[in-house]
Amino acid sequence: MSTYTIGEVAEATGFSASALRYYEGIGLVAPTTRTGGGYRVYDDGALARLAFVARAKSLRCTLDEITDLVAVWDGTCEPVQRRFHDVVTAKLAETRRRLAELETLRRQLEDAAAQLAGPAVDGPCDGDCACMRVGGAEAGG
Repeated sequence: MSTYTIGEVAEATGFSASALRYYEGIGLVAPTTRTGGGYRVYDDGALARLAFVARAKSLRCTLDEITDLVAVWDGTCEPVQRRFHDVVTAKLAETRRRLAELETLRRQLEDAAAQLAGPAVDGPCDGDCACMRVGGAEAGG
């Protein structure tokens, strides 16, 4: 089994040394041992765990979610995969909901832009001008 310094782990994983120290502090990863001088030494298992952390982060998992996932990391994949599936499925549902909201907003913006592209009312903004209309109806009503 190979061992790595924090600098080597940082270079191999793309996480900064300060991020690795922070991850150690919150329990995401731990050095295998420390040298007599107190330097952290990591093994291949730590690199695998950090690869998982990077994957979870790429799927927009929060550090709390990742910590929860790592808590079931016991050497077998099944509990991690099952929990990861639950987290990812929930994120997928939330993303679909947000996309639907964004699609509604897109339509509203297109309607507003079309209304605002027309001629302006000669005078102050009131119920007859495009500034006060939302989807063809007066604002607030």
